[in-house]
This record gives sequence, structure tokens and C-alpha cells, in this order.
Amino acid sequence: MKKEMNTIKFEIYPSEESNDHQVRIIIDNSDFLGNDHLGIDPPSFFAQRNLFEAGELLIGRCTCGCEGCDDYSVNVFLQEDTIIWSNSNGLTLEFNKSEYDNAISTAKKDYSWEDNNRRVERYVFDLLRRTKTKDEYTFDWASARIKENFITLSYSRHNEQRLVRDQKLFEIEWDGKSVESGVVSAEKFVETLN
Repeated sequence: MKKEMNTIKFEIYPSEESNDHQVRIIIDNSDFLGNDHLGIDPPSFFAQRNLFEAGELLIGRCTCGCEGCDDYSVNVFLQEDTIIWSNSNGLTLEFNKSEYDNAISTAKKDYSWEDNNRRVERYVFDLLRRTKTKDEYTFDWASARIKENFITLSYSRHNEQRLVRDQKLFEIEWDGKSVESGVVSAEKFVETLN
């Protein structure tokens, strides 16, 4: 008898512990991470290539909010019509590939959870994603949640293992209300990079 496939969906909630949001993974109608882990912040979670490719996928972080502290990862395996999540503790979850892809696509395109700060962060991130400073620091992230009416920009240099070697933070001012104000400030910042 063939094993019944697991079901999966993604829900996004605020995370006060980490001043961001978290993707909660619902498997077979239950919160998979429970109280042991926070979910990953949506932009970081949905940017992972291994959602759709074989390899290690980060699905949970420490309840302190830091990635790298008490991470929860699964290994993703691809078969023709099936996605498998497993780990060294004996976990094996099997998802119908088209249902899995649809659940990710639906959640990834849902921005209803965003407040104004998170919305401007997304737009500024998209604008700066491939930028570098004159001294070869590459753009990492933008946050409008650190200081009121400012967007903090992180640029860093990495070593051969892609670990952060050095980081620079920049602040750009915006009105704290309109996405357009944040985008205009980011566009002016880009002009200083050339």
C-alpha cells in the first residue's frame, strides 16, 4: 500500500522576539515547528534556493531570534512527482510536488502581512540587491525597523566560504510613511556608489 502524502502550507506571523516576522510551516494541519523554534523571516525563507532544489533547507531558528544559534534544517530530495524532507533524526516527509510548489508560490506572493516598514524594505532590497560599494562590499539587507525614519543598509565582504568577513552599515532617511520616499532615498544612495 502506497504511503499517503503529507500536506504543507505556510503562514506568516509577527515575531516580537526578533523584531521581524516568521514563516510557520503547517504540515498535516499542525504547526511543524511547535514551540521549539521560530520560523525564518519571510524574505530569507523564500530566497532559499533549496526550497526547489536538493540540499539543506533552513526552516527554523532559535527562539532568541538568531539564525545560527539553534537552527532547524531539513534535507530536501527531489523525485519526479515528490519532494522529500528528511533529517538525521529519522524524519521523512513526502509532499506532492505540484501541491508543494503551489503552497510556496502562494505564500511567497502574499504580502498581506507586511506593514509599511516591511514593504519599503522589500522595495529597497529589490532596488539594491546587486549593488556594490566602490571598495567591493556587496549589499545584504535593508531594515526600516532599526531607527525611526531611517532605512539601515548592510553591505559586507565575504571570504571564500561565503562567511561575512567585514560589514558596513549605511543609513538613508525617508519619511517613514510612503514607499516612494524610501525608494527615492535608495535611488539617491545608488548614485553615490558610482
